[in-house]
Amino acid sequence: MTADGRIGLLDGSEESDSRVFHVVLEDDALVQLDELLVVETELPGGAPVAHYGIVTELSSRLEGAELSSDTRRVMDQGRPAELVRRAEVRSLRTVPETFVAPHAGSRVFRAAGGHRALALFEDQMEEKLPIGLDLSGQPVHADMRFVDGRAGGHVSISGISGVATKTSYALFLLYQLLETEAGAALLGGRAGAASTRALVFNTKGEDLLHIDRPNRRYADKPEAAGQWAALGVPAPGPFTSVALYAPRQNAEGERVVADVRTRGTTEVHAYGWTPEEFVRGQLLQFCFTTDDDRSTQVGFVEQAARLALLRRLRRLEGDTTGAIVIADVVSANETYNPDRLAAREPAEAGAGSGRVVRDFGDLIDVFVEMVETDDDAVQREWFGGAQLGTRQAFLRRLIKLRQRIGALVSCGTTPVSMENHRVHVVDISRLHDDAQRFVVGALLDRVWNEKQGTGRLPLRFVVLDELNKYAPAQGYSPLKELLVDIAERGRSLGVLLVGAQQAASAVAPALTRNASLKVAGRLDAGESDAYRFLTPALRDRASRFMPGTMVVSQPVVPEPIPIRFPWPPFATNPDEAEPDVEARAEQYERTRSNVRALGGARPAL
Repeated sequence: MTADGRIGLLDGSEESDSRVFHVVLEDDALVQLDELLVVETELPGGAPVAHYGIVTELSSRLEGAELSSDTRRVMDQGRPAELVRRAEVRSLRTVPETFVAPHAGSRVFRAAGGHRALALFEDQMEEKLPIGLDLSGQPVHADMRFVDGRAGGHVSISGISGVATKTSYALFLLYQLLETEAGAALLGGRAGAASTRALVFNTKGEDLLHIDRPNRRYADKPEAAGQWAALGVPAPGPFTSVALYAPRQNAEGERVVADVRTRGTTEVHAYGWTPEEFVRGQLLQFCFTTDDDRSTQVGFVEQAARLALLRRLRRLEGDTTGAIVIADVVSANETYNPDRLAAREPAEAGAGSGRVVRDFGDLIDVFVEMVETDDDAVQREWFGGAQLGTRQAFLRRLIKLRQRIGALVSCGTTPVSMENHRVHVVDISRLHDDAQRFVVGALLDRVWNEKQGTGRLPLRFVVLDELNKYAPAQGYSPLKELLVDIAERGRSLGVLLVGAQQAASAVAPALTRNASLKVAGRLDAGESDAYRFLTPALRDRASRFMPGTMVVSQPVVPEPIPIRFPWPPFATNPDEAEPDVEARAEQYERTRSNVRALGGARPAL
């Protein structure tokens, strides 16, 4: 590096253009991949212009060596040659905006301070959200307008499972928004942050049921504190406003208990839907969420059956647990508008006026009776006049779901509430795939419906991994249609999706296309061609990324920027969490009961 700070000169041995140029580095200049550089050029007439770019490749050669064997002769000083190191640089912007190529031989410097801010378009960002650190340890920002829905929204995170740290990065973004002073200011101050909600689906183990607890491995990462400080967070910790939900255990009398192993059951809410909530929420549609369900007339039968349930819905007289009556008789003047039916309070009816439904099994019994009837009028009302084979296919699907989602629909259950905490973690990890799709569909549908007509604020963030399971690239289902609707219209209603998947090509194109922030961790080499927002060099490098390294593309910056994010101060799995005394005690009691039942020895605590 020269006395004026120059690290090199623009290579004059080959052409430079407005997109890519090459720099011949000074002998003592140390330049790494992803560094930001600035080239100073004078236009004809003397006006100065600065070209900013990011280093995408580095190379070296011995000029004067023509054959491979010449290398030895040069190093033995038997042949004259000179070591030349070059950096390939992709242009980010020109200030002032002038579409010209930098001049060969121009001086090249590191882009630091104000130059770095210009290179990353930070002067164009009215509100800056820190989204990670560049490889030199300095913060990289996103324009908040493209995060909160004002100019764009949604985040798409891709990468190999277990290596790309997709969920960890999604939680990092949530932490930046909901737990830091800068995030609170960007959300509109304390009031805006307090009214913002995040719905996080836990899809693996019970990992995310511990984000409200300190990460006991954080102290073993001495560099993490400095990284958080560089992001403006001097004292990071666990999430402070969290509600945890898990499916109810199989019913044992009237006691409703969350099905968890690594947390105390008093710390986790057991969630489910009463029969009334199931019918009024029109959740029957989310029992039919695969393409096979919609490839025949079964989808049409489901719509007719859903409407019939609404028209005949009555509350069980004297009951407060959510039991319903499916009335035998319905008025001929009853509306066929499902939204109007769902919005009104059901009338009460006695048990003798219809079929009493207290759980999912009772609901199936109603359909069994309707499917087997020979009454043409009943068939038309309940199944649209479908043939017996189609009605039976519809019934087989529901019977198959009895064991899979039966515990989720019964009297005495409570729904997921998003009122009193900022982050709501819903565990679906041990549910069958069909039940997972049902829960995701039911909760997203409620969030979506609640935001209709209320405006963009307050914001609702949804974190969902394995997105390809719920909105695959091929096929149709009500859940996929809902997710596509959120991707296309959600930002205007303040519903922002933070979706993660192993391969972007496996997800409905609308979800990745409408994401303003596109993030990629380590990619499968065979999948890298699906990520057109990355340069060829970055696609190749992404197949070798280490955990914690990501690359981010956003609308304001024309080239993707590699970043890192710090080790979390909150636990992201049970092994990282500080010991939970209550959960250990409950586990001990369960183990002791099992051992006693088998006649074994007392377990050690």
